[in-house]
Amino acid sequence: MTSLRGKTLFVGNFIRRRCVIDSRETVVKKTNSFLSQKADLGLLNKLQANFQNRRPYFQFLSASILSSCVLYFIQKKRYTSANIDAYFWNDLGLRLGNALNLRAECAQGPGMRARFNFIADIVEQAQPAVVFLEVVKGNERYGPKQRASGSGFIVRSDGLILTNAHVVAGASRVQVCLNDGEKVQGVVQAVDQVCDLATVKVQRSNLPTLPLGKSSEVRPGEWVVALGSPFNLQKTVTAGIVSNPGRETMGNLTKSPPMIQHDAIINVGNSGGPLINLDGEAIGINTMTLTSGISFALPADLAVDFLNRAKRVEGKFPKPAPKRHYVGLGVMSLTPDLQMNLKKMAPNFPTNVEQGIVIGSVYVGSPAHQAGLVPTDVITHINGKVVTSTSDYFKAIETGEKITLQIARSTGVFKVSIVPEDVD
Repeated sequence: MTSLRGKTLFVGNFIRRRCVIDSRETVVKKTNSFLSQKADLGLLNKLQANFQNRRPYFQFLSASILSSCVLYFIQKKRYTSANIDAYFWNDLGLRLGNALNLRAECAQGPGMRARFNFIADIVEQAQPAVVFLEVVKGNERYGPKQRASGSGFIVRSDGLILTNAHVVAGASRVQVCLNDGEKVQGVVQAVDQVCDLATVKVQRSNLPTLPLGKSSEVRPGEWVVALGSPFNLQKTVTAGIVSNPGRETMGNLTKSPPMIQHDAIINVGNSGGPLINLDGEAIGINTMTLTSGISFALPADLAVDFLNRAKRVEGKFPKPAPKRHYVGLGVMSLTPDLQMNLKKMAPNFPTNVEQGIVIGSVYVGSPAHQAGLVPTDVITHINGKVVTSTSDYFKAIETGEKITLQIARSTGVFKVSIVPEDVD
């Protein structure tokens, strides 16, 4: 067997040497002409050096050039040179164009980008279904607002969004920013604190979706892409590989499922965003990171099971309540008795007003607080109209449009404009 293999190798090398040696002058001549037309002197010099070098000629030749030499060697035994030139060199030109111009094509840039930017192609396909979530937790009216943010992705075209439970748990308000920039109110539907998954519903239709893949088929070393909004930086893309598709989690919950460990960088705000494969499928939901290069995503198979369970309770949640408008003021109608007491007790109370409403409190962080209003200020006019009772104030802010308040203070009279804030 060894002898036969050695003989075959010897014969093959002999044939290749003989074809190249006998065809060298003609091939070099035609190649010079072809490459000169292409103005690629670097490739021309390299090819000439390979032909003239006394080392095995075929060692430096591409398969396309070598096969052309072999074909030319055979053809010239059967036809005259004129007949060969009639059709053979056109074919050789195509072969040389494919084999020798690869470097020139890559150097141009767009050719290489089209060949190798597979991650950009996947991002273009998946990004329209990824959303940014702005969450308000706690009581907005009676204390500082606790704001948080996260990511999610649309799994159903009628507006069903999948995210992490820890992103929306306890939320008094969820605002969803779609890929096109539109902001819509979302309603938290199903929440599973153990699996750390939740769904949010928006009243929209025909939305782009991201399909869920089979995380059970994920292999170590696969390319993955993480999409989301770390630190409120929307439409952020990072990439990496799967480190371990079934890492036992290190959380405190006893029923925490195995997660997909990967090295795509994720940060605060990536939670709930998709981890996608090169087929454009979400194979995981990014959940946590230990340090740079050690990140974890909940497997898509777990999400499929959660969505099936959530579907059974869908529709049993209330629809979004009508929006209310919040300025951040506690007000009272200015009565003669109140006016008399304030003149005695409040040094900032204006002495030259006879009607209006008195600001009793201003909530920190509210639009009124940002406008510089303080307790004991008196609102005498709203949008140019005289104010006589608190009902005038509440009617004015019901529309949610900008209002102009005329304020009386001990230091004088001035106007401020305020845009009420929408709250649930």
